[in-house]
Amino acid sequence: MERLLVEPFYVMKVLEKAKELERKGRRIIHFEVGEPDLPVPEAVKRKAEETLRKTELRYTEACGIPELRERIADYYEKTYGVKVSPEQVIVTPGSSPGLLAVLKVVSEKLGRISYPDPGYPCYKNMLKFLNAKGEVINVESEEGFKVTPEKIKTEAVILNSPSNPVGTVYTEEELKRIADKAFVISDEIYHGLTYGKRAPSILEVTDNAVVVSGFSKFFLMTGWRVGWLIVPKEMVKDLAAILQNLVISAPTLSQVAALACFEEECLRELEANVETFKKRRDLMLSGLKEIGFKVPTSPDGAFYIFADVSSFTEDSFRFSFEVLEKAGVAITPGKDFGYNKTERFVRFSFCTDERNIEEGLERLYTFLRQR
Repeated sequence: MERLLVEPFYVMKVLEKAKELERKGRRIIHFEVGEPDLPVPEAVKRKAEETLRKTELRYTEACGIPELRERIADYYEKTYGVKVSPEQVIVTPGSSPGLLAVLKVVSEKLGRISYPDPGYPCYKNMLKFLNAKGEVINVESEEGFKVTPEKIKTEAVILNSPSNPVGTVYTEEELKRIADKAFVISDEIYHGLTYGKRAPSILEVTDNAVVVSGFSKFFLMTGWRVGWLIVPKEMVKDLAAILQNLVISAPTLSQVAALACFEEECLRELEANVETFKKRRDLMLSGLKEIGFKVPTSPDGAFYIFADVSSFTEDSFRFSFEVLEKAGVAITPGKDFGYNKTERFVRFSFCTDERNIEEGLERLYTFLRQR
C-alpha cells in the first residue's frame, strides 16, 4: 500500500464523489464543505473592477500592501480594543500558507506544538509535513471539546475559536488561562460568525501570541485567497523570509479588493449575514435532533454541527459514503478531524440555504427509516 506523506483531506474525497454523482444526473445536497454560499459583497467586486481598469497587477511587498496592513490593524482596535502595529500584520495568500510559516517558526524557536483532537486536520498534517514535534490534546464532549490548561504539556498550542468542526467558542478567561500556560497560535478564521456569544481575540489577553485569520469565512472571499497573520515583532523577519520564498506575495487584486471589506456599508452587509447563518443553524440543529442525531455541543460560532451517529453506525466513514450514495446528501466523516472517538461523529455544514437544509433533512429521515 502506498504510504502518504500526510493524510488526505477526507472531505474532499466526499466532494469528489458528490461531483461524480452530479455528473451522472443526481441532485446532491451539500452539507460537507465549509464554503459560504452567500455572494461576495458588491463593494469588493467594484473595487476589483476599478483596480483592473486602472492598475497593472504586479508583485506587492511580501508582507502585503501597506494600506491593507493598516486597515487590518485598525479593524482589531475597533473590534477588540487592542493596539496592533501595521508592521505586525502580514498579509498571506489565504490563511493556510501563513499557518504553515507560523508553525515552522514557532516549532524552531519555541519547541513542541500541541493541537486539539478532534480539530482542524491541517494542524496535524502541516506539523507532520514540517517534521515538527506535534502533540495531540484529546478534547472531550463533556468539556465542550475545548482545550484546558491542565492538558497542555508543550511550549505552544493551537487554538481554534470558533472551532472547526464543533463551533465551540472560548471565553476571555479560558484564553487567559491557556495563554498563561503556553504560547498560543490562535486560529481566528471564523471570527465574526458567532450566534449570541462573543468570540474574544487572543490579543485581548496577551500580546505574546499569533493570530491566524483571513477573508474567506465572515468576509466570504474564499476564492480570492487572501488572509493575514498578526505576530510579535520579533517574528516578522523570519516569517517574511519564509513567505518570500514560498509565495512571493498574496494576489495583488485580492489585496486591493479586500480593502473594501472594511467600509461601513460592507461591514453592515456582512454583519447582517450572521443572522442568515443563525437561522440555518437553528433549522439544521433542531432537524438533526428530531431525526435522532445526538449533538453534544451546540455550535456558538462558525457554520458546522458535529453530530454523534453512534446510534446508527460504528463507522462514520462508511456511513458518510452510504448516506451520499443512497440519500444524495454529502456529509463529512469524523475521521477527517482526528482519532479521538471520531468514528462516532460526522460534521454537517450549514453553508447552504434553508430550502436545501429542509430537503437534506427530509432525505436523511427517509434514509434512516428505510435503513
